[in-house]
Amino acid sequence: MKNKIISKIKKLFALSESSNEHEAKSALIKAQELLIKHKLSIKEIKEYKNTKINVIENKTNVSFTKAKWKGRLAYVIAENFGCYSYFKTRRKNTVAFMGKDEDVTVCTIVLEYAIDCINNTVKKLRPQYYKKYNTTKGLENDYALGFIDGLETAFEKQKISNQEWRLVLVKDQAVIDRYNDMKFKGSINTGTNFKGFNQVYKQGVEDGEKFSITDKIAEGEEQILELND
Repeated sequence: MKNKIISKIKKLFALSESSNEHEAKSALIKAQELLIKHKLSIKEIKEYKNTKINVIENKTNVSFTKAKWKGRLAYVIAENFGCYSYFKTRRKNTVAFMGKDEDVTVCTIVLEYAIDCINNTVKKLRPQYYKKYNTTKGLENDYALGFIDGLETAFEKQKISNQEWRLVLVKDQAVIDRYNDMKFKGSINTGTNFKGFNQVYKQGVEDGEKFSITDKIAEGEEQILELND
């Protein structure tokens, strides 16, 4: 349990160096809260080395058939938290992650949270655009594409501004070996075309760049602790 707590605190400290001022402040506060709660020092966090690597696979609750953007979103998140994403296919394509256990937990939390944010915004936008254009076909797709592009931009800024964050992204060799040993039956095409909602796409980009994962990483840690108490 201690290594999971420390892993989350390390990620929060990495986020505290983000170029996003709100993200940085929130991450630092959450990291400090966890340090106090679990009676850990910054020295312990820096010196702690976890020699045991537990590589796991996790099938999420996220599935899609036509909403291919969900697959692309999963890939972007996995690449930025040291994991692989792929799909379990039976009628629907269900997102799965593979990586170190704590990283898979973070990927799952962030993916579900991001999809909730996208769905909630699209739900608010639909009435406005239906009244104006008498259709909303493709609106979800275009907002999601913008959100994903904005999220990728935010991750790139973090990598440029924070060397420690780059280390968070690196896949452990045990993870790479496990993935290379897996056998897949074909591949899923997650490519999707822009449908023409320019303003919706632009709003998605802005929201993706501002998307804050700090609270959800910390919240996910609290959920894990509660399950193990």
